[in-house]
Amino acid sequence: MQRIGSKILVLGALSALYAVACAQGSDDGQVASSTDTVFGDGGGPTADGGCTVLCGALEVCSGGKCVSKSADEDHDGYPAAIDCNDKDPTIHPGATEVCNGKDDDCNGKVDDPFDIDGDGFPTCAVDGKAPDCDDRDPDVHPGATEVCNGKDDNCNGKIDEGFDADNDGYYVCVRGTLSADCDDTDPAVHPGATEVCNGKDDDCNGKVDDLPATLSGSLTTPVNPHWVLAGNASFSNGWAQLNQDVKEQTGGLFWNAAYSFDTFEVNATFWIQAKADGADGMAFAWLAGSNMSALGGGPVYGVGGLTGYAVAIDTYQNPGEPAVPYLLVFDATHSVPLATTSIPNVRDGQNHLLKVRLEAGKVSVWVDAINRISAFALPGYMPFTGHWGFTAGTGGASETHWVRDITMSFPDGQGCVP
Repeated sequence: MQRIGSKILVLGALSALYAVACAQGSDDGQVASSTDTVFGDGGGPTADGGCTVLCGALEVCSGGKCVSKSADEDHDGYPAAIDCNDKDPTIHPGATEVCNGKDDDCNGKVDDPFDIDGDGFPTCAVDGKAPDCDDRDPDVHPGATEVCNGKDDNCNGKIDEGFDADNDGYYVCVRGTLSADCDDTDPAVHPGATEVCNGKDDDCNGKVDDLPATLSGSLTTPVNPHWVLAGNASFSNGWAQLNQDVKEQTGGLFWNAAYSFDTFEVNATFWIQAKADGADGMAFAWLAGSNMSALGGGPVYGVGGLTGYAVAIDTYQNPGEPAVPYLLVFDATHSVPLATTSIPNVRDGQNHLLKVRLEAGKVSVWVDAINRISAFALPGYMPFTGHWGFTAGTGGASETHWVRDITMSFPDGQGCVP
């Protein structure tokens, strides 16, 4: 009785172990791993499990029951000994592997050609997983984190969702031929948008309000409100008279708006009173800051000592200076002439034309359509923001200086009319 009891105990233990092993199986037809316990098949592949008894030495577990190794229940021509699922005629060694969550060809791998990128997601929906929408990229699969890269990273059928918050068709990253949106909170701001004068970089080119602006405010009543008079200047019949015929006097006319002085061109008509002795002169100036009332002294064209630069017409010859009238590029900050050249008499009570162009830190000047200074490089010039206008001054003598028909252009878009 003791021996029989022992045998019964051993068989009971083996049956329990077999039940555990078979319970690990399923109808997916997968081959047992090296850690699985395989019963009654001489170490060959297990059939789909479910067996609750120990199969014999010449049997394998298939479809929940022990069958002969030589059996071919699914009539696919492959015996149970080598057929990893003898319940399905489409599954056997050499069968074509398809994406279905099964080991169709009995090579021990499930859907092996359908997860090329090895991210654990085949190109079909199996085991509760959605299919991989790009099996060439391991970073793309269901549940991945969506990033802005022109891809459907998480395979939800949407590309870069969350990266076009303003729904203008432009994303916060470069996508194909589309540049990145520089403001994803404003649908009117994106690459290729129309730039308008609003303090924004509407077209995302890195420049704010870069509009080709041409300013030509009228000096005739009603005078354009952007014009601001300084010192002794006044308006008169479409002209701005910059100073009176009085010694030691200054005046100015400024456009009340801020601009970046990188490239510009100004054209104007000027008039200087015809007097034998003359008196200092007048200037076109571009100055830092926004103080429209600030002026320099009379002997320095009403601009000396202000921060910035000017092109001046000097009408009074001091000792050591060229014969008047002469033209000069003027460092207003230090009251220093940087370049000078003689010009025909413009102190004659006649209308004359002045054109000044700044481009890449170089100044060119025309008087009566003749180029007098050509591409003079301002030493160490760096573009700055400020205001522009015309000034004049008298010293120990006096004369009047007038200006009208002013047109200021920013052809490369350094400013717009606010």
